[in-house]
Amino acid sequence: MIVLGINNMHDASAAIVIDGKVIAAAEEERFTRIKHQIGFPANAVRYCLEEAGVTVSDVDAVGVSWKPWVLGTRLYNAFKTFLFSASAFKAKAKRGIGQMGNEWRELFTFRRLIESHFGKGRFKFHYIDHHLSHAVSAYYVSPYKRSAILTLDGAGEANTSVFWNGEGNNIIQLKSIKLPHSIGQFYASITGFLGFKPQSDEYKVMGMASYGEPEFVSVFKDKAVRIYDDGTFRLNSGFIDYHLARQGLFLDETIRVLGKNRLPGEEITQRHMNIARSTQVVTEEIIFRMVNYLHRRTNVDNLCMAGGVAFNCVANGRLFDNTPFRNVFIQPAAGDAGTAIGAALYIYHKYTREPRSYQMKSAYLGPSYTNQKCMDVLHKFGLSYRELTKEELCSKIAKLLSEGKLVCWFQGRMEWGPRALGNRSLLADPRRSEMKDIINLKVKQREAFRPFAPSVLEEKSNDYFGNPIPSPFMLFAFKVNSEKLKEIPAVVHVDGTARPQTVSKDVNPIYWSLIKEFEKLTNVPVLLNTSFNVQEPVVCTPEDAVKCFLRTKVDYLVLNNLLIQQLA
Repeated sequence: MIVLGINNMHDASAAIVIDGKVIAAAEEERFTRIKHQIGFPANAVRYCLEEAGVTVSDVDAVGVSWKPWVLGTRLYNAFKTFLFSASAFKAKAKRGIGQMGNEWRELFTFRRLIESHFGKGRFKFHYIDHHLSHAVSAYYVSPYKRSAILTLDGAGEANTSVFWNGEGNNIIQLKSIKLPHSIGQFYASITGFLGFKPQSDEYKVMGMASYGEPEFVSVFKDKAVRIYDDGTFRLNSGFIDYHLARQGLFLDETIRVLGKNRLPGEEITQRHMNIARSTQVVTEEIIFRMVNYLHRRTNVDNLCMAGGVAFNCVANGRLFDNTPFRNVFIQPAAGDAGTAIGAALYIYHKYTREPRSYQMKSAYLGPSYTNQKCMDVLHKFGLSYRELTKEELCSKIAKLLSEGKLVCWFQGRMEWGPRALGNRSLLADPRRSEMKDIINLKVKQREAFRPFAPSVLEEKSNDYFGNPIPSPFMLFAFKVNSEKLKEIPAVVHVDGTARPQTVSKDVNPIYWSLIKEFEKLTNVPVLLNTSFNVQEPVVCTPEDAVKCFLRTKVDYLVLNNLLIQQLA
């Protein structure tokens, strides 16, 4: 059975499942070069069909991860803006409501849309509940036969948080929290208040939080949110309202208590950092109470999580000290992109009733490119290169990195999800503390407080980080062992934590070999790893890679086993 899964909302994406195995998956932004692309993911669908070697006429079913007729209170909340400001509502209608309407029209005309791009098909079409798609995207690809499941995001239909129990193929909903009470929208509102883009820059607030003090926690608990032991919470939209925050509008009471909101580009002050820290603390308390309640309801030690809030790696890393769960699996594309996989797997298992067998041990589900394709691009740009064996390449690059050089590293299939995991990465020496500022300011052109992640040999991870669990998708922040803090300063955040990627020899042998070669030279089995991009989506194609490389002062580019040195 061949099933195509599609998400056309935030972080549009597609995935294809054949006989219960995920064959390919990709976000549309990687092809269009528009971050967080919304709309029908024609390029991602085309890639998935080509990677699987099928056409639309071969597809048995198509699933989309949204039920468009279940609007809940969303329209009411959207029109709150009108009550506050007619001019803001007009701007919202032009930018947001019109866009939302277009995506809803797509949802109701999906068969025609697919066939207009890819030809006639015999497939059956299915609408899958958004949070159920999130739940399936994590649980069905996890290693657990039974698990508690928690899905957390801004909103899906009317739900914002859903508690589930998974056993075998069955997923049972235990309880849900509905709009307007949304932990994702609360965090997004503060993101907007701090001068960043809601539903995009929440990770900046998380990174900034470590520099602040929890000055406003009591204020938030008094005025913004009530947290209960039964896993529920209630937000007060009379204090801070998500739909207004998206327009850069904030209530008088918010400004009276928190001070004036920061505008984009303005200086980041200690007050802003304190607001970020307070938001993170309150968010973590909500998550921990939810997770502890879920453990009491399910009485299992395995937890699966998905939804945009599951990208909060700081909270994820603290689950082990604040909840009874000892095994946690989080989908690498935890946000809306991941629902494409969830929708496809749900349909497959619902209709075949086959037991689950596929486990997501790797996030390398995107396109790869041949050496010939890479050479053609290099010739187009007039760039010379050296072709090396894999052994020569790893030895050479490890030496260059140990000498302080920066390397753009492009290998194999592109990663699924927002994290660069060693196939579309910018690499550096983690022992050099100056690397953080060099890359942030001179290469990535981003805020100086933003941290970088370490890629570590899986078998050496416990030597460096305070939790021994594998972290192949870079979704947990752990304390760095005290004796290692000075050894890898470029990847240690101000709070003494890091967000490691554990690299397995079986999953990514060439990246493992590169880190191993670096260890032979330095006695450090760790590399600094950040995404290969500059103010754009992570690179996808060799042409994307070359264009990005030439815009930077990075010393070397590797395309498969081709080595290119930056022009003088």
